[in-house]
Amino acid sequence: MTVICYEVFPVTLVSPHAVLIRQQEEQQFPAWMIPNRPNSHPNDLVVHHLVSFFGDGFDSCHMIVHSTSWRYEPESDQLLLTYLAVLPQGPWLNQWIATQRISVEPIRAGATQHGDHLFPPEQIEWHAVLAHALDHLASLSAYDLAIQAVLEPEWREVLRWRSPKPAGCLQPCSS
Repeated sequence: MTVICYEVFPVTLVSPHAVLIRQQEEQQFPAWMIPNRPNSHPNDLVVHHLVSFFGDGFDSCHMIVHSTSWRYEPESDQLLLTYLAVLPQGPWLNQWIATQRISVEPIRAGATQHGDHLFPPEQIEWHAVLAHALDHLASLSAYDLAIQAVLEPEWREVLRWRSPKPAGCLQPCSS
């Protein structure tokens, strides 16, 4: 039976650069993995997980959570729905780093990978998944009023260099 999981790439700005937020205990894979729960909307699970992790002091009204792609991992029979979580800048970041609850790493420019006219690429690195998510955010920031209202102005410079793309499948889907 195919397992459904949500991979979340939480990002923020350490002006003027975008950084990936990593859980201190999870150093192998940078995305935060959240298992599916039956009869639960994926967005609800992702938002709940982020709010639970960051606590009541974190203002979720200034956070963006958006699904950006999906892919099938045949070796684990896993369907992954990718989310980008854009968290606001603020003093919370330095406090969390100092107490070693999280670490941050600069996001490399990263290019997306492309498949052919029928299928996406056979393999894809997490850097390409994150690059696609940022391209998707660049697209949203151009026309989505809700995203525009929450996205901090400093993101404009970061996203200016991205190639806007819609959501989509990033790996081949087995038939």
